[in-house]
Amino acid sequence: MAESIARVVVQSGLLPPQRISTAIRSNPDRGLGFKSLGILVYGLNNDVVDASDVIIFSVKPQVAKNVVLQLRPLLSKKKLLVSIAAGIKLKDLEEWAGHGQFIRVMPNIPSAAGMAASVMSLGGSATEQDGELVGKLFGSVGKIWKADEKLFQS
Repeated sequence: MAESIARVVVQSGLLPPQRISTAIRSNPDRGLGFKSLGILVYGLNNDVVDASDVIIFSVKPQVAKNVVLQLRPLLSKKKLLVSIAAGIKLKDLEEWAGHGQFIRVMPNIPSAAGMAASVMSLGGSATEQDGELVGKLFGSVGKIWKADEKLFQS
């Protein structure tokens, strides 16, 4: 999902590839698609967090808690945290990160074609400006709506 979103964001012209970075840990071949777009690929999540103001957690739900807990010392309140991990609730993300500047976004598979239908919910400390920024980012890959998290399927 992350590569699909990054591809469409770059193709839309919203962000140049030099402003996007990712970390590939489990399978180095996964980084080839990002590199082909001109996106910087790190070996460690810490490097991405250090280099970024907006961090999108695009991880498997079963590892989300461990990833957030490992990165917690680096997740200052100056960084906007966005999760696209399915089924992971804002209250859990906020608890693990130690603050509530999280936005949860649920994109769908048509993101790869720039035709997504996504919904977002703002965490306790996320501002309307944060929501506008994430809305613009995910709006480049399709439609996005804001909703109360209790309306999310999972």
